[in-house]
Amino acid sequence: MTPYQQGGETEKIAITSFDGCTLVASRFGRAVNGAIIFSPGGGQTRHAWSGAALAFARKGFFVLCADLRGHGDSDRAPDGTYSYHDYARDALVLSDWVESQTGTKPHFIGASLGGVAALVAAGRVRQDGFASLTLVDVAPKISEHGFGSIRNFMLDTAKNGFANVSEAAAFLSKHFPRPGADNRSSGGSGGLRKNLRLGEDGRWRWHWDPAFVETLYLEPDEFERELTEAAKNLIIPVHFMRAGNSELVTQEAAAHFRDIAPHIHFTEITGAKHMVTGDQNDMFVEAALNYLVSPELHRTPLDN
Repeated sequence: MTPYQQGGETEKIAITSFDGCTLVASRFGRAVNGAIIFSPGGGQTRHAWSGAALAFARKGFFVLCADLRGHGDSDRAPDGTYSYHDYARDALVLSDWVESQTGTKPHFIGASLGGVAALVAAGRVRQDGFASLTLVDVAPKISEHGFGSIRNFMLDTAKNGFANVSEAAAFLSKHFPRPGADNRSSGGSGGLRKNLRLGEDGRWRWHWDPAFVETLYLEPDEFERELTEAAKNLIIPVHFMRAGNSELVTQEAAAHFRDIAPHIHFTEITGAKHMVTGDQNDMFVEAALNYLVSPELHRTPLDN
């Protein structure tokens, strides 16, 4: 039994990826019932998963939450270029690291970009890289309007930044109004401050590299082709979770995904928008956990 199976304390970890890029992660819990990797969406940090990570750790899982390359505390891409395949290879590096430390292949739970990375990894790079895959509001076909809106939002102020944290909070509240958002985003709480960096010019900017938006979010048609091919190649158990009020993954997109990969397990999270864990975290945790402990998890397309 390794130290990671015995120790339950949270720890900050640095893992070197395939091209020398350092990925920073936090670990939780012990590998009593298995291991899980949580991967956030574009524009988020690993801290977006903290609540879910603690919930799964209490259920006996070792949990690793990692910042995507170009985000949070992780390194930016060495050449300033980002691709879905690079994110996919990062996901597999994290999986290999967890397996080497715990002795068990981890389940992978990815939201938005984190889910895209895992889908490409499991369908295009290495089919058996994870024990299972849970995709949170991720599907091969997405709304082009939603795709463009997210890109525009992320580019807006990415380079110019904000005069202070309060200005950033007001900007975020305007674009993503939520009950209680002002409290969560205040500079005093430290919540929003984790997502910002103070530049040498005294202005606050998002924690991610603007180049990831400029080089990654370009062609929705290419995105759909890539992910459709990946979905057709899936051989591991897959749980597809759609946000009921998603701006990105429509009901039509969900039906398309289920048609090309009929073995996947489907859950709809009522009342949630694209960032499911921020809107309905308790419902997400319950649905994800129920799947991980279900007999269905141990069946693959080859068994059907």
